[in-house]
Amino acid sequence: MKRYLIWAVLFFLCGCGLGSTPRPFTTLTEGCTTPVTIIAADLPQLTAASSYSYRVYLPPCYLAESDSRYPVLYLVPGRSSASGAWFAAGHAEVADRMILSQAILPFIVIATENIENDQLAETIYNELIPHIENQYPLIDDRNYRAVAGGSLGGIAAYRLAFQHPDTFSSAGIFGAGAISGEETRINAWLSSINEETRIRVFMDTGDEDPLMLERAEVLKSMLDDMGIENILHTGHGGHSYGYWVSNFEMYLKWLAEGW
Repeated sequence: MKRYLIWAVLFFLCGCGLGSTPRPFTTLTEGCTTPVTIIAADLPQLTAASSYSYRVYLPPCYLAESDSRYPVLYLVPGRSSASGAWFAAGHAEVADRMILSQAILPFIVIATENIENDQLAETIYNELIPHIENQYPLIDDRNYRAVAGGSLGGIAAYRLAFQHPDTFSSAGIFGAGAISGEETRINAWLSSINEETRIRVFMDTGDEDPLMLERAEVLKSMLDDMGIENILHTGHGGHSYGYWVSNFEMYLKWLAEGW
């Protein structure tokens, strides 16, 4: 009996009980005061394009050498916008506030170039993502990898997530919806999704953006028909980063539900 008691105490002290497996992600350092870091960089040795710029948001008290890992959000700008567009609109401030208040876990954001000359976002998928995931301590699990974007970037988000549900667990679509004429292709992508690659979709379009709201409603109907979990939020605003970023707290809370 005494031997069993000793083993029980050791079992408790080691934290070896059911449900005690450490989570894979990094948590916020207690008393964190280190500011956020935003890095501008270029992809080396591109095969599909001559140059490609991106930006990296590293959260407060980022731990590059930690054994733990971070979730990642790939964030795509709209037409004629560069990788800094989301940050110029205040995205980093929203993320900082939520992380420092512990409303969400620390995560990394990769802001990409737009897809004007790369409609299926092949450079993002084939070149940027492998490069990033070799550079930073990210969780190698689709449940902790998401893609979002605004306008044409929102279209990029659904094209990436719907084509590659084994890579992404969710898509955030701001000021966009199903492109007219692409419904058949979207349905084909959605039909290939199974229980193991089930995705979630967040949409947000302002009431002063009627064309995109109509296309978002079309996409919502398609997702509903396929049984894909989704939400369409409509607020007062137009087709702008300012409106989209004003709802980013809502989106990030929704996103973190999957973590």
